[in-house]
Amino acid sequence: MKSQRAKVILVTGASSGIGRSVGVELANRGYRVYGTSRRNPTGFEEVGIHFIQMDVRDESQVHEAVQYVIEKEGRLDVVVNNAGLGMVGPVENTSDAEAREIFDTNVFGVLNMCRACIPQMRKQKNGYIINITSLAAQMGLPFRGIYSASKFAVEGYSESLSQEVTQFGIKVIIIEPGDFNTNINQTRKVTAQVDPAYQNQSAEILQQVCREVAHAPTPEAIGRRIASIIEMKHPALRYRVANLMQRFSLTLMRTLPGRVFEYLVMRHYKLK
Repeated sequence: MKSQRAKVILVTGASSGIGRSVGVELANRGYRVYGTSRRNPTGFEEVGIHFIQMDVRDESQVHEAVQYVIEKEGRLDVVVNNAGLGMVGPVENTSDAEAREIFDTNVFGVLNMCRACIPQMRKQKNGYIINITSLAAQMGLPFRGIYSASKFAVEGYSESLSQEVTQFGIKVIIIEPGDFNTNINQTRKVTAQVDPAYQNQSAEILQQVCREVAHAPTPEAIGRRIASIIEMKHPALRYRVANLMQRFSLTLMRTLPGRVFEYLVMRHYKLK
């Protein structure tokens, strides 16, 4: 590690999936890593991660967790906003309650964390806020519209936030992962009431999404990318961590006419 003093890092959703992988990678490199979890009690330590029991949807819990780290360490150098939920189902049939559950975690959870950590970072005159979104934040995906919308929201928020806080030495970075083999297949939400007009397509796309995740690589590459970013003086705004074909799809999206690219996406999901 380059720095003489280990950076203090807080990772949300660190008990499994991408968050756990990121936490382990950073702890192995000598950083002081705290991870939030809804189930692991505060004070529990595992694989180099010091856990704090917290739900990103609860603003008071978020503030308490951030203060806990600051009291322990005297500073907070990096926040990785990773906690999130996936969802599959037709947009037409997704209820307000189902959509709010996704937005409460994926969007308002990020807002809660940023509001809690920025005052300390302003005081320090430095810090890194790393928001993990998805390649789905760049394109609307069929039967994943609510998930895509939540990640689109975080991207727009992150771009605006970056311009506001750079004057305080705070760097905002977006990480857009492609498919990685995590526990998202077990935690993904599914629209409860699906109209017969969509039923077969929705079920088939859910199966396809689960297969793609199951056959994807494990997410260590995201931890390695974040480790490199937080030692950079001038990191880029956005990094994509995905396979070649997934990254190439974004090039096609920006090159092809909109309806042509839409047709290719629908072909991929067997909607054409």
